[in-house]
Amino acid sequence: MSAGERGPSLLVRGARSYPPGPAARALDVRIVGGVIESVGENLPRTGLSELDASGLTAIPGLVDVHVHFRDPGLAHKEGWEHGSAGALHGGVTTVVEVQNNPPLSTSLAALEARIEHVRARSRVDFGCLANLLPDSLPELGAMARLTPAFKCFLGGSTGLGGQPDHAALRELFAAAARAGRMIVGHCEKEELLRADKERYPDATVAQHHLVRSTQAEVESIRESIELVEETGVELHVFHLSSAAGAELVRDAQRRGLPVSASTGPHYIHLSNEDAGKLGNLLKVNPSIKTPADALGILAGLRDGTIDAIGTDHAPHPLEEKLRPYAKAPSGMPTVDLLWPLTWELVRQGKLEPELALAVVTWRAAKSLHLPGKGRLAKGYDGDLVLFDPNEKRKVVGSELPSRSKWSAFEGWELAGFPQVVVRRGEVAFADGQCTGEAGGRPLELEPPQPRG
Repeated sequence: MSAGERGPSLLVRGARSYPPGPAARALDVRIVGGVIESVGENLPRTGLSELDASGLTAIPGLVDVHVHFRDPGLAHKEGWEHGSAGALHGGVTTVVEVQNNPPLSTSLAALEARIEHVRARSRVDFGCLANLLPDSLPELGAMARLTPAFKCFLGGSTGLGGQPDHAALRELFAAAARAGRMIVGHCEKEELLRADKERYPDATVAQHHLVRSTQAEVESIRESIELVEETGVELHVFHLSSAAGAELVRDAQRRGLPVSASTGPHYIHLSNEDAGKLGNLLKVNPSIKTPADALGILAGLRDGTIDAIGTDHAPHPLEEKLRPYAKAPSGMPTVDLLWPLTWELVRQGKLEPELALAVVTWRAAKSLHLPGKGRLAKGYDGDLVLFDPNEKRKVVGSELPSRSKWSAFEGWELAGFPQVVVRRGEVAFADGQCTGEAGGRPLELEPPQPRG
């Protein structure tokens, strides 16, 4: 491989085009130096290694815009080796990772060290978000060239406290605008979270959607959009969980503000009504809300208000999740199942197949300005997934790559499990197993664009 190449060369031959069905056609994908050279029928071989994809449907490698692999610092909960193996199992070839445990990425030196730590362990391509905190302010400009965005916890969640002071938030938003990177926000208003916690001192998981209320998300999104208007910064709302929150994002977009959003599969497939069955496995932040909120999120995906589905993969050992509600950590593992859960939305008639694919591929990449990812097209990285749309399996959490060994979707019968995953021209996953060691690279990023 020459210095300018991004990976090996490969001809994927005889796949079926997406979406599956009578209109699907034969498809070859020619990857040269890790980059797609051409896509079409009966492409020339010219000495390339070949992968026979007969009978399988080809899609781009998925882009998960929000994961927590807790490494460095808490690798016993996941770690990049396990987390990135889980990503491949779910059809994901690119992840954007949030460090919400020490050591935080609040300086250039810390961010560089983290990237090198991940490079030695990840099986997928990756971006590392820098942390947006008062301690970060002196080095935001220096970190901007190495991170897709700055992550701000407006409300406290696992590992990090929130930002209750409006003046401090404004300073953070303005500094991010000057540094030229978007903010990705965990939008829950800290004062309301504290008040709700006092209101429900003996809460159970069935009340988690009240302890982490819709109002807390809505008011935080409202405040963040006001700060976008004041500072000019670009904002992406992570894990949008409510129909009312989606409406605020929709309104901001109508007014031409640089505001976007993503949600998670659990906010669509599950609701607060599942608390009796799942117990603390349902406990995530922001909370999983009502069936009406799930419908509102689907509407946001359909009309473009919500760009992407990212898993917010946040694993914890089962013994921690089974503690009493107040002491059980929030978060669930999902990256292992991203494509099967997305394909399930098609099978259930909740999303059209083209849209379902877009929100985990090119629309996801576009939402965080990640070039070269998310399409089977000339010039894009040679990342693709081959799957059988009709093969069904039951979810068995103990068999998934995630170190947590449990799933909120235990026993669900899903289809579309990836059979082969190619990362930049290299077969990285086949027959249920990773086929090599680390090989992921830091994402190529657009130059910072100072705003405001």
